[in-house]
Amino acid sequence: MHGRHIALFPLPGISHVFPFLGLCPELVRRGNRVTVATIEPAAKRVIEAGAEPVIVGTDSYSIPTAMEAILKLPMGDPVRWEELAHIHSRWLLNSAAITVCKLDKFYRENRPNLVIYELSAYAGRILAHRVRSPAIQYYPDFIQHSGYVCWETCVGHSPKSLVEFSTLLDSVLWAHGLDGTNSFWHSEDLNFYQFPKEFQFNSELIDDRRFCFVGPFLDRPFSRVWEDRSGGKRVILVSDVGGSFSDSYFSKVTAALSGSEYHIILSVGEQFQMDKLSSLPANFEINRSASHLAILPHADLHLYSGGPNGTLEGLHFGVPLIAIPWYDRNRITANRLAELGVIRNLPLETLTSQMIKENVDAVLQGNFSRGRMEQLQQVVRSSGGSVLAADRIEEFLEART
Repeated sequence: MHGRHIALFPLPGISHVFPFLGLCPELVRRGNRVTVATIEPAAKRVIEAGAEPVIVGTDSYSIPTAMEAILKLPMGDPVRWEELAHIHSRWLLNSAAITVCKLDKFYRENRPNLVIYELSAYAGRILAHRVRSPAIQYYPDFIQHSGYVCWETCVGHSPKSLVEFSTLLDSVLWAHGLDGTNSFWHSEDLNFYQFPKEFQFNSELIDDRRFCFVGPFLDRPFSRVWEDRSGGKRVILVSDVGGSFSDSYFSKVTAALSGSEYHIILSVGEQFQMDKLSSLPANFEINRSASHLAILPHADLHLYSGGPNGTLEGLHFGVPLIAIPWYDRNRITANRLAELGVIRNLPLETLTSQMIKENVDAVLQGNFSRGRMEQLQQVVRSSGGSVLAADRIEEFLEART
């Protein structure tokens, strides 16, 4: 597979770029040129992974406007799900159109030998077709297969707006020369997914010949700037849940765990406005830049948003998880994992400090399914990661030579 050009197309967003970064070093090590279609804030991370960033544009209007309206609706309100599906799907198409327009010339002049695109990164599929490159589809969490879509934790239940979007997507792709129907459920001859088969809905319908569980790509480079200052206390990592909930969320965490026997790390990210946090208790510290991959090996518990990256990182290191999802897609993930007995799932809209304290104490005092965690930790750790993915890529391309 030496000397080939492999183009990666995650959705535009830092959390979507991260899973691909761990694949880049292995592909580069095998002598390939790797480009990543990404947003400007992630360019530095792509370079650190040995790849070449190709900067994309994105629809920066639809999602903020939509979220402002949608987040005012209760999480269980069917109208919320319909509106989210409607507006988010249009954002996907708008962003794809902007990306195709901006990157068409580059990829025609730098034709990839292979395109790997995230499930809803339709620009990757369109550009692969335009330059006649083979493609692999990547699923960050659940596989949409055989007409099933995971929505509101119900398999096979598709909101009206998603059904409408599927028809619209068929039309958009047709305009770019891609024939076919039911494009929303499209899969390639080879597909990677990072959630174990045990997590998937209707897993018995998954074709193992075409769908390959590679697990998470955790070989992404990061600076080891974090030092353990817990003084022997049990460490709790608390991630920013995002959205407009962050301020009240951190306040509730502080009230719940102030003066406790635990050492708390509030991971707020580089963009967080520090003036939103009042003076912190002595058993708290702030993390703005250290990778969670550096902290999790020392952690006893992780409070997080329920997203796929945090889930798989926690499973890899065997760290118990409490999910507090604020975004609807993460709620699906958290509900599913709670059903499987892997995590605890708390509702953000009714979250209280007492609820946080009780659940943290319960987990750290042993009221947790350690056996189930260890079972899935072994599944994730033995998945193969970037090495397996690179091996399958080689086989895939060799079969087409």
